[in-house]
Amino acid sequence: MKKTLLIVALILTLLTMAACGNGSSNPSGSTPVSADGEAGSGASTPDNNSGEPVTLVLAHFGGGSLPDTDIVAENLSSITEELINVRIELLPITFAAWEQQINLMVSGGEKLDLVHVMMNNFSTDVAKGKFLAIDQYMDNEAKELKEVVGDAYLSAGQIDGIQYGVPSIRDMAASYGVCFRKDLLEKYGFNADDIKTVEDLEAVYEVVSAGEPDMYMTYGQGNSISIVNQLLTSRDDLGNGFGVLLNRGQDDFNVVNWFSTDEYRGYLDMVRDWYLKGWIVADAVTNTESATTLVKGGQLFSFCTNLKPGYDKQAGLSSGYEMVTSTISPAFSTTTQVGVLSWCLPINCEYPSEAMQFMNLMYTNADVVNAFDWGVEGVHYVKVEGEDNLITYPEGVNESNTGWGLNLGWIFGNQLLSYVWEGNDPDLYVKLKEFNDTAIISKALGFQFDATNVKNEVAALQNVTAEYRLSLEYGMVDVDENLPKFLQALEDAGINKVIAEKQAQLDAWLALQ
Repeated sequence: MKKTLLIVALILTLLTMAACGNGSSNPSGSTPVSADGEAGSGASTPDNNSGEPVTLVLAHFGGGSLPDTDIVAENLSSITEELINVRIELLPITFAAWEQQINLMVSGGEKLDLVHVMMNNFSTDVAKGKFLAIDQYMDNEAKELKEVVGDAYLSAGQIDGIQYGVPSIRDMAASYGVCFRKDLLEKYGFNADDIKTVEDLEAVYEVVSAGEPDMYMTYGQGNSISIVNQLLTSRDDLGNGFGVLLNRGQDDFNVVNWFSTDEYRGYLDMVRDWYLKGWIVADAVTNTESATTLVKGGQLFSFCTNLKPGYDKQAGLSSGYEMVTSTISPAFSTTTQVGVLSWCLPINCEYPSEAMQFMNLMYTNADVVNAFDWGVEGVHYVKVEGEDNLITYPEGVNESNTGWGLNLGWIFGNQLLSYVWEGNDPDLYVKLKEFNDTAIISKALGFQFDATNVKNEVAALQNVTAEYRLSLEYGMVDVDENLPKFLQALEDAGINKVIAEKQAQLDAWLALQ
């Protein structure tokens, strides 16, 4: 009842503000800020001859769990109408229906002004003409955005030197390592900070496995991603992994077959030894339970994963145990990581200048970011007493009944401007920025592989890896017998042709730098 009254009050207030046009439309009264906390001016007022606010339709992941979409959109509009004379209509679409619905809207010329796109579809969608080139709009309407995002990250949204998308700011790098149950690690006299190499890790597993004989030592995050791929990721996969740059793209630009390297063979021998010792979940390839579920059930001591600041807290909430992490492979940035998701203007965008001004606010204005991430203050969240940056649910509201339970803050522009949910480190996003800033950067950041000329070979290679890779990388099969079969199958499927195509495209990209 209390939540209902709050919502009704909010709607009446916002409608009154819209009608009178003289209320403050910035809930916190703050000035737009950049990622480093400096005050900014936001975007300039659009050249709208009618003087009436422009309405932009913005599509994003979401679905049936968002009954307060209109209220959140009204709250966003109350902020942006005063700053740039723009109102927002939100269009949440489920993951399952996303690609089909966006394709239909674009091909049918329906009203759609901003949309995000995942990396695996980006170059293909650009080639199909689905998005506008946005260089001129960025220069005129989003100078702050360009400064906040920076040239290196912006390159992940370019094709042939032309800007089509802007990557969201979140964890722009990935490190890899292990997440442990802290109580068991301490029980046997180990400290996560001292575990820095595979040799250190093996020493821990030897001791803990002897003391906990009924428990598995390690696993991936789940059965679809192997231990090798989440512990020892030391290459730039250049999009699909069929042809990579070794040593995090630091040494040279020679595209090689990762699976035929001595390094890969060594990792397979290592995990095969672990499997035979009983350290790896026995049915790893077919087990449908997540790593945190196995930890929660007392079956698993640790698991391999990609890491970022705050991951231990997230894993602890999922597993029910206090968790700690150790980094084995240091953080590095690639096009794949940086460009996981980018914001674009679809070809049927009615108001590209205004859409770009709104996108600018998504990366520079904390009120806009938090309106997306958490909804409406007092309705969907409140600040923790005595804290400026920590938030929690209002009284009577919880995960099951909130009207804006999106929890996809990594999508909406600049996550570094977001409040932190109670239970996480208050300095989470300060540490995340440091994590990004200190990461190794691949020299091929910005390169986008277009697989159009080898799409049949890529499809065949995906079938081959589906047959061989996980069982090898979980140590479940003999390496001497199965690795040669895997390599031959890759050759038969055309991996050398794909590598040659990727090398040619990479060389052409380098020539433009």
